[in-house]
Amino acid sequence: MSKHRNAVALITLLSGVIGLVSYFLVAGAVHFNFEFFSNPVLIFSLEGASSAMLKWSMITDMFGYYLLLLPILFFIHEWLKGKTDWRHVVTSCGAAYIFAGALGAAILGASWPVLLDEFASATSEQQETIRATFGNLALIVGNGIWNLFDALMFGVWFIAIGMFIRRDNAMWGWFTITVGLLSALDFTGNALGSKVLADTALNLYLIFAPVWAIGFGLALKRNNVLQHFDHPRSQ
Repeated sequence: MSKHRNAVALITLLSGVIGLVSYFLVAGAVHFNFEFFSNPVLIFSLEGASSAMLKWSMITDMFGYYLLLLPILFFIHEWLKGKTDWRHVVTSCGAAYIFAGALGAAILGASWPVLLDEFASATSEQQETIRATFGNLALIVGNGIWNLFDALMFGVWFIAIGMFIRRDNAMWGWFTITVGLLSALDFTGNALGSKVLADTALNLYLIFAPVWAIGFGLALKRNNVLQHFDHPRSQ
């Protein structure tokens, strides 16, 4: 096994672990009130909501769900060489998902904890402004960047690569397609205004995406998926 393949496998596995940490951090920040994911403003009505956990949930989100997927993005891009003329488009969708999503997490990581800390000492008028600002950021990042643009980009990326991975390993191919479909359904639900569909798909994606990364990283390390391929520099 090449050193590059092994490094990509470990980073992909790490992305999944950190993604799950992010999920539990944000849930813990709001005392596991999962309604927060669809209505973030309710955080102001919760006793003892943690701004520190909220901040670190966004920082770990930036790495777990996004930036640490860059190595596997380009590893699969090389693996797709000769398999499809659309590999550049597919990889571009994955790159768009990663960078837009990471930017959204960085914006919320910098703004949400500050707003939450300022809320307690603010006047009632200022509190309304803080609440509105918090909610508007959630709309811009959550509803706009993450659950419309990113959900579509991730869906295209994972469904496309899953179709080719399926030829190499049926189980991992179908699992990849399934995670991509969940993201695509999140996009569809938000585009059509179906809250039930969007929330259900999102909550499943938030669990299955890091589980995929952990499992796929282990499979890649054991050479059980993307077989008979090594990064060109290792040859």
